[in-house]
Amino acid sequence: MNAVLPVLLALLSVTDAAFCGFRVAAGRDARIFKADYYRSAIRRGMGRGLFTAALVGAGIAGACLFSPGLFPQLLVCARAMLWVLLPYATLTLVGMGVWAAAEADARTLASVVVLGPFTLIRPWVIAAAAAVGAWKAPGFTAALVTLAACGAQLALEPWLNAGMRPRIPQVGPARP
Repeated sequence: MNAVLPVLLALLSVTDAAFCGFRVAAGRDARIFKADYYRSAIRRGMGRGLFTAALVGAGIAGACLFSPGLFPQLLVCARAMLWVLLPYATLTLVGMGVWAAAEADARTLASVVVLGPFTLIRPWVIAAAAAVGAWKAPGFTAALVTLAACGAQLALEPWLNAGMRPRIPQVGPARP
């Protein structure tokens, strides 16, 4: 169980980053057929998510080397955070499943009822998970590491957004 919690949190982090990549790209391309564009955006989000998860994991591993009792404390924080994150992730994935498998009307319903509102509450869910994890932390260092890791996750979407721009074909002046 000790290795499962960090892996599960990293998996949730990378999945969230993939969704962030899609959200950042949505509405920025004027072409009709954008499947390749969206796949590229999802891969970009996953890449940055993997980088962030690896960076946070390396920081945590380094901190655990200097503080041997830190890892069990972080596991307490991780368990507490999962009580917030897993219901949100489960409902989001169910909404995505409905959106991917259904016809247009059910897709619209899934977007309006689940995916849209869950996009809006994402930062609040991560902040709530950070607060719960820090609250349950047995030590001050574990609370700080928990808050820093959640802060890195919150920074992913603005980081992805910084490199994007609208992709609307430029139309020059009319020629006579």
